[in-house]
Amino acid sequence: MENEIKVDTVLKSEDVQEFNLWFSLNSRIILNSFSVVAYFVILLLITKDYSTKSISILAGTALILAAVLWYMTKSSLTKKSKKAFATDNLAQQPQSYSISDEGIKYVSEAGSGQVEWEEIHKIGETMSLFVFFVSSNRALIIPKRYFQSEQDKTVFKDLARKYMFSHRVKFKS
Repeated sequence: MENEIKVDTVLKSEDVQEFNLWFSLNSRIILNSFSVVAYFVILLLITKDYSTKSISILAGTALILAAVLWYMTKSSLTKKSKKAFATDNLAQQPQSYSISDEGIKYVSEAGSGQVEWEEIHKIGETMSLFVFFVSSNRALIIPKRYFQSEQDKTVFKDLARKYMFSHRVKFKS
């Protein structure tokens, strides 16, 4: 196989935290936005004061609420991610990946398998991770630091683009 990349990994708690924060980003934005708009509208309806001063105060407190909610949801998710990772022996095991024209083969102490390119629902990228969604809720996480070279990362991205529809591949520029 001419385009084969081998990557040996061991996930850290920080990797799982980064994945969970990235994966939940849209949900957290929607929740935060809805909460702030609801707060603003309800208080506006209760006070029935539509003056510029009152609306400015409500807008200011709504922004403060948004910041507090954002911090609380992020902190809660980070804490839950740490706790889940600490108790997940499977996630802490070394994983070996072989990425090629055939797809992704993976091996760990718990077992092995292969995912063909057409079986991958989506590929995403964070600042330090590549994420392969094999279903809507299950993903293979490969930290970028384990790729042997920048060229290996480039070959991997080229393989993904070659075998997957463009709307299913979300790489950073």
